[in-house]
Amino acid sequence: MQSRTAADIMDSSELTLTPEIALVTAMRTLLRSKVTGAPVIDADGRICGMLTEKDCLSAVLRQAMEGAPGATVGDFMTSPAETVSPSAQLLDITRIFLSRPFRKIPVVDADGRVLGQVSRRDLLRALESDKDNPFLYGTADHTAQDTGGVHSAMQRALGKS
Repeated sequence: MQSRTAADIMDSSELTLTPEIALVTAMRTLLRSKVTGAPVIDADGRICGMLTEKDCLSAVLRQAMEGAPGATVGDFMTSPAETVSPSAQLLDITRIFLSRPFRKIPVVDADGRVLGQVSRRDLLRALESDKDNPFLYGTADHTAQDTGGVHSAMQRALGKS
């Protein structure tokens, strides 16, 4: 588990937004893309924030209560966004997810340019598929018959295999 990094599991195909986009357009984009959030980047591709479903809900509430026509992504994005480097270890990413409420973390290079994102689900898939994960399987020594994933590991741990 320690050898795998954000670069190994990140999704580099997810969308990005810019601060100038109308908020209603960004919300539609998130919904149509079936994603819970997207990094907000400047003209040079550097991260300047993150727009999440929670940010959108906050915007909708504020618009309903105060009337905020013409809102943009930049008005409601979370900034600065928490990020990780491509070399961030999976265990460190796990700790971030456990200590923060968000579901995705942008992966950025040394210049702050977005390379991809890691979601909680990406991380769970990577951890579950790692047959050498001693936290799930108890040992790094597995036989070919040991292919059932987390369920079979839990069954073995409970003595029900």
